[in-house]
Formats: sequence, structure tokens, C-alpha cells
Amino acid sequence: MIDFGDTAPTMNSEESRAHWNLKFERGEPSLTQPDPFFIAAYERFAAKAFPNAGVALDLACGLGRHALWLASRGWQVTASDVSDVAIEKVRLAAIQLNVKLDLCAVDASDYEFEPMRFDLVVLFYHVDRSIFPKIISSLKQGGLLICKARLHRNSATGATTVSNDSPDKGELPSLFPELQVMYHKERPVRERGVVEFVGRKSGNLSGLSICR
Repeated sequence: MIDFGDTAPTMNSEESRAHWNLKFERGEPSLTQPDPFFIAAYERFAAKAFPNAGVALDLACGLGRHALWLASRGWQVTASDVSDVAIEKVRLAAIQLNVKLDLCAVDASDYEFEPMRFDLVVLFYHVDRSIFPKIISSLKQGGLLICKARLHRNSATGATTVSNDSPDKGELPSLFPELQVMYHKERPVRERGVVEFVGRKSGNLSGLSICR
């Protein structure tokens, strides 16, 4: 299985594209089903906040497992990934599922964020601190961020991830200071540890429970 850890910060965009294109061209097993945390977070927060769907961004989308899932439920979705091979596979999957996606083959650091555009941003296993303020800016008032990342150190083993940019234990909420923490949990997974996070840009929080 492909290790979907965070891309090492020493890679530039072209190196990262070549790295991921090679993996997708080889047809190595990769993640195609939505993450259980994503489904749970969507049902608990996004479904309540946006019962009629909305506009979403799946950043560093890989094979588009979350973008396709959202589009099949009526969301207007932009899916972006550095790998043009992956984006082509997402395009073909969208045709097969008869859903529409706005696809963009670009590194997350080069994506052109528009202020106040998205109701929902999905960010899984990609940490680039330089774009976090842009992500916040791109959320509408009341918009949600659903995020999952590998921790820099596992609290149980002290093991380090492949990326020095990965958040330390307890750090991720502080990287999105403008967001109301709706959910934050850290747990050990495969000797590395992951952090799961849902944040909401200031707006009406009625009807949404907060859990840490």
C-alpha cells in the first residue's frame, strides 16, 4: 500500500509531482474509499450545517475518494492534487459515477485560493503550514475544515513521521487559530499517530456539538 504520509518539505513541486505520478502510473494500491473519520465528521457537522450541500475543496485529493463522495451527494467540488496522473484517474472515475468535479493538477502550495469561496475544505495527509492562512481565508463564514494528518511524534513510541512539517502532539488547533475547534482527537496508528480535526470559521454554531 502507498504510504500516504505527508510529503517531505524538501521536495519542490516538480519533484513531488514526479514522485506521485510514478506511484499512480505503476498502479500501486492506494486509498479509494472515504476515510471513516471523514464520514463521521461529515455526518456530525457538515450534514447539519449544510443540509442542501454547498461548495467544497478537496485539497491534495489523491484519487479523489472524498471529492467523489461529496459530489455524489450534490456538492459542487473542486479537487486538486499535484499528480496529473491522479487527476486523470479522478476525471475518469467522475465520468463513471456521472458526477461533475472541477479538477486541478497543481501542488497545494500553488493553488489559487479565493477568499470566502468554500463551505467545506477537506485536507487529508498533507501538511503545508504556509497555506493554512489561505485555507482559512478561503472558507465562508460558518465554513468547515475537516483535516487529518500524521503527528510528528507518536505520543506512545516517539516515532517520527516522514515529514518534519507534521504537527506535534496538541499543536494542530493552534495552526488554525481563527477556527472554532469542533472536534480534535489524537491517537496512535501504526506506530506513528494521527490527529483528527474539525474547525469552523466564525458563524452560527447552534445545533452543532463541540467535542475534544
